[in-house]
Amino acid sequence: MRLTLHTDYAIRVLVYLGQNPGRRVSVHEISENHGISHNHLVKVVNRLSTNGVVDTRRGRAGGLELPRMPHEIVIGDIVRMMEADMLSMKACQPEYGQACVLADMCRLRHLLARSLTAFLDVLDQTTLHDLLPRKAA
Repeated sequence: MRLTLHTDYAIRVLVYLGQNPGRRVSVHEISENHGISHNHLVKVVNRLSTNGVVDTRRGRAGGLELPRMPHEIVIGDIVRMMEADMLSMKACQPEYGQACVLADMCRLRHLLARSLTAFLDVLDQTTLHDLLPRKAA
């Protein structure tokens, strides 16, 4: 499974915020830390903010923070949010007028749909907390 850079960046933002609880973090700080284009990161943060995954504030005391605890943020939800066309192959139904690039290989189409379901099932059992580095004791 290949995920877009927007999904990669979204997860990086969330991990960074999870590693910095209790303080607002600027997009610039995350951009510098990860070597990511500021403009790309702004687009990702905008989508995360619009969907309530991060809280944003503008101005001098502004920045980003998590509105929930890391164990409450499910990675499967983040991937679905960022990967807009991920389910297009699974939803392909030639018998109902939806064109399918794999219409002559229906067994492959169903296998890929099952694989996608299994992939998302694993991500649905994974939270942001699971992705955060463990602190040394």
